[in-house]
Amino acid sequence: MFNRSARAAAARPAPLALRESLLSGLAAEGLRVPARPAALDRLLQGDPDERAVREVAEALFTVQGRDREATLLLDSALTTRRKALAVARILREPAGTVGVAGLLHRAGEACALRSLALAESMTHVRLDVPSRAELCARHQLQFTEQLISDWRLPQPVAEVLRGWRQFRTTSSRAAAIVYYAHLLASEALHPEFFAPGLLRSVGAELGIDPAQLDADV
Repeated sequence: MFNRSARAAAARPAPLALRESLLSGLAAEGLRVPARPAALDRLLQGDPDERAVREVAEALFTVQGRDREATLLLDSALTTRRKALAVARILREPAGTVGVAGLLHRAGEACALRSLALAESMTHVRLDVPSRAELCARHQLQFTEQLISDWRLPQPVAEVLRGWRQFRTTSSRAAAIVYYAHLLASEALHPEFFAPGLLRSVGAELGIDPAQLDADV
């Protein structure tokens, strides 16, 4: 158990140089991506088994020391996956790619958070909320690429993970579905930050009938 001085140090915002070294040092050692879960293959084949979903999700979104942030990412991942599959059914798109990409769409952030939490436990320095968010966002693409490589993700899933935030610059319809599903998940989980105009715009691009969506999602 930490004494009072150790707890105070852990709560102190870290200087910029230290913030950068927390992740860059671990990244150089390859401590970035959890082991590939066996259940991933079942999901890639379109298996709807929720046990497989949970196994993959737990591999990514269990982060000791950053439980609250990890739970938020987990909720986003599971909700986005569910809504992406519902949209895919309406649009008659393959479930395997959309379901896995929806589940993994924030995996880069989760892997960054895992490495950050490990670094914090080793240094007894805990980043403040803005610093943590900035650092994870800045490094999430790097972690996404590592996940794609280490988990041997198929090209269609990799394309979505790389491009769902800028889906209009890709040829991937699955990326557009995952982006739309992410908006739907944000509406459900964080209505205070919801942007209805953006949701309507992306839905129109996909050709989604809102009435049909309401009945299916």
